[in-house]
Amino acid sequence: MKWIGDRVSYKNHKNFFTMIITAKTEGWKMWAMIIWSIAWLFSGLVVMYSLFFTNEINNSKLYFITFLLFWVYFLYKIFRVILWRKYGTEFIRIDQDRFSIKKSIWGFGKAREFLLNNIKNLEMESLKENSYAKVFNDSFWVVGQGTIIINVLEKNNNFGAQIPLKDGEEMIKVLTKQIKKFQSMT
Repeated sequence: MKWIGDRVSYKNHKNFFTMIITAKTEGWKMWAMIIWSIAWLFSGLVVMYSLFFTNEINNSKLYFITFLLFWVYFLYKIFRVILWRKYGTEFIRIDQDRFSIKKSIWGFGKAREFLLNNIKNLEMESLKENSYAKVFNDSFWVVGQGTIIINVLEKNNNFGAQIPLKDGEEMIKVLTKQIKKFQSMT
């Protein structure tokens, strides 16, 4: 097994090629998310208790019910990110006629498959370094979108969440080589 950076590994098998991108992050970032999610959970539970079991906020029920709707949404989002960072992976498999990408947590996820002959090219997502989209996408508290674009039948699909530029360029070289290798076999 060969590595690109800290998060990407790949291997040539007899009849196919695989690449695995892990979603792991630094330990302090993981702990920051866990501590934040515990504080968020506690704050919502306090509001729920006050709303349903006391008469202290009767005049503001609509406000606190609205708050709880947002609270549930962001609780879901942070737990999803924690699961992604702890157990998430992207599996890429290339064989004689298909290129497949599976974004999964604990192995659960749906693979997107593309015919090799329909693939035009691979390239890095072009985001300005200081743009809001780039800063937000690279933040550790979001799952993030893919930073590598695969063009299939004039439609762009992305993968490789939060891959650094250097690693992404190396991945593109390796994947392009493998795609050409398997395209020549057909």
